[in-house]
Amino acid sequence: MKPVVMLRVSLAIVSALIILMVMAARPQAQRSGGRGMSGGEFGGFQLTRLEILANDFQLSKDQKKAVKVLLDDAHKGATATREALIDGHAAIGAAIAANKSPAEIDAAVKQYGQQAAAMATLEMKIFGQLVQTLDVPQRGNQAAVRSAFLLMRGIFLDPKKWDKVPDSQGY
Repeated sequence: MKPVVMLRVSLAIVSALIILMVMAARPQAQRSGGRGMSGGEFGGFQLTRLEILANDFQLSKDQKKAVKVLLDDAHKGATATREALIDGHAAIGAAIAANKSPAEIDAAVKQYGQQAAAMATLEMKIFGQLVQTLDVPQRGNQAAVRSAFLLMRGIFLDPKKWDKVPDSQGY
């Protein structure tokens, strides 16, 4: 066989092997789930925000209770901001539907932005308080701190409860 032909055959074989390896790896990656999913220990069930926090930080029973109380109280305290966000969102839609002037639409968007900023401020204030409830070694767990930070976005938007399986809901 000529060297050029052998090189082409070798490249074809290597390419086929790479494709097979990628295809074999794909189903495994798809089975791993997303945020809030865990295999093995939790059997692939989705975890609520509190379960994720407790697992990531290895919270004691007392710490878990303290975090739950903190977030329950903050959820109740977020009612006015949550309602203002809903009203602001509706005002933007109403202004657009009524063919209001660009200035009126901009005013509605600005008002909504102020409420969104107020909600984000509340979320970050509570995040800071949550971190303060942790022991020094727990605060040093950067992966858990990042996870908690990300869990805070939109945590108080649901009027019924904050402790649910996280989703991509935003404001």
